[in-house]
Amino acid sequence: MGKIILFTNVKGGVGKTTLCSIFATYLSQNGRPVAVVDADIQQSISRHRKRDLEDNPRLPLPWQVKTLVGMSTEEVADALVNLKKLSCDIIIDCPGNIIDPNLKAIYSNADIAVVPIHYDGDTLDASLDFIQMFHAKFRAKMFFVPNAISGIEENNKKIKAMRDATHELLDDYGVLTARIKRTNVVSDYSTLEPLNYMKKNAVKYPFEPIIKELEKGGVN
Repeated sequence: MGKIILFTNVKGGVGKTTLCSIFATYLSQNGRPVAVVDADIQQSISRHRKRDLEDNPRLPLPWQVKTLVGMSTEEVADALVNLKKLSCDIIIDCPGNIIDPNLKAIYSNADIAVVPIHYDGDTLDASLDFIQMFHAKFRAKMFFVPNAISGIEENNKKIKAMRDATHELLDDYGVLTARIKRTNVVSDYSTLEPLNYMKKNAVKYPFEPIIKELEKGGVN
């Protein structure tokens, strides 16, 4: 059986949907079977897959897209139990809020939670509140991915001080990965096309500890 990996954060604009799709393709290209569940009410990945198929109808599907939108809480809980029985990893693009009634079932069944973050004050404050809440209530191991980080953010003294203080706090809740640079290479995604060399190289080190955790123990 595979594992359930969430891409989640209450703060919008951190790139969780983009990284969710890229991570799915990365796993698939490395020979690990995977399916994606679009649990966000915006259905961004589902709509993106539809557009990709219209543009490239002959390309094979690297991974399936399923949806939980429109299901009752009980139906979502049952669906997650069945998904965990599949012989592939399940990656879930979560809603960008904490009031969705299905989130408890989703969070409770997760093995890993990937939380993309930015280094601006508003995002860090909201992300930390979410991380502390999640850590207190759910068992999934958390990975924090600094995403779309610019050279200015890496060198600005004020941002660097805030970043370093945040890193110290995050150590209490999970694993901080390598950062993903702000670049056009990972600013968009395809749900069909394989990752090129530059895109794979941009996410290799941030994804590495997450994949090691997936491989640990073999099965749930």
